[in-house]
Amino acid sequence: MNILIKSFYRPYLLDRCLRSIYEKVNNANDLEIIVLDDGTPQKYLDKIKEKYPNVIFKFSSYRNGKIEKINRHFQEIEQYHDTRIPTDLWYNAIAESSDILIITEDDVWFVENFDMSFYANEMKQYGIQILKMGRDTTKTINYSLTDTIAYHNPKYIIKSQKLYNVLLNNSFDIRNKLTKLNLLPKHWRNELWKMYDIPMAMMRKDYLLYIWKDKYRRVVEDLQLANAVGWDIKTKGTTKYTLLKNRAMKTSYRTSASFNSFNIEENFDLIKLNYILNELWYNDEFDSYENYPNDFSIEYIYKTLIEFESQLFADNWKKWTEGFMEMHKISFNLII
Repeated sequence: MNILIKSFYRPYLLDRCLRSIYEKVNNANDLEIIVLDDGTPQKYLDKIKEKYPNVIFKFSSYRNGKIEKINRHFQEIEQYHDTRIPTDLWYNAIAESSDILIITEDDVWFVENFDMSFYANEMKQYGIQILKMGRDTTKTINYSLTDTIAYHNPKYIIKSQKLYNVLLNNSFDIRNKLTKLNLLPKHWRNELWKMYDIPMAMMRKDYLLYIWKDKYRRVVEDLQLANAVGWDIKTKGTTKYTLLKNRAMKTSYRTSASFNSFNIEENFDLIKLNYILNELWYNDEFDSYENYPNDFSIEYIYKTLIEFESQLFADNWKKWTEGFMEMHKISFNLII
């Protein structure tokens, strides 16, 4: 079976992700673990390869260009801006993978022991398309399926892919108009997340390929949610959407791979943040497992940035990460 890891310029996080896999996933050495990299300089990946020699690397066609743009950013030639997303790399890796797989990201890690073979058999036995292993973004009741698995099928406004295409795309500004009139259920969009969660889920390949079928379009989560509605209608509601009763994965709120988001307060430079932490990790001066199994402590990164950059940069980062966490709490009703 496969574990696919989407990666971009955060080897210190990739290190945490991989270490957790080899420590927590049963028989990890028998799995094919593939890093799908889109812009990490080779010296960092060489160090990852030294630590995890069995890991396979596949690269996007954009990788070298993005690395060059990052270098130009540091030389102050131009600010980094690249909206290209390697959907063909991800889609092809999924198409070539095992029938049941995990696809995650470099800023996600395992926090509990996990037997992938056992849960693959559970998915086959109970007709499960997705087993979520981390956050629960819904406010509804979860029903017990087994001792360790719960399920929660979505509650629709009307079970119509056309309706959800209109709402998710906000065609003709309909979503905004209905929201102003209080005609949409409060958590209507979160209900759809019962059917989808890339960073922290074990999924069947056929299901994942279906909801990613628009592979050469820009990756838009709303498009994939609409496709998930289409799958549910196609399978006449027989699909079970499940989650572990006890979460097995967590993610970080200390950084972001969305380096094009320079519209935050103080114009905080996420590329510079990751460059600092990448270099410190490379020189064994940054502990990629600090505060594990929880997220990196704010105090640890804050003190690191004061020591190796400046008080101003550390203060701006602290303000940014606190805002980033709050944004996710509001958007997904999360307990972080």
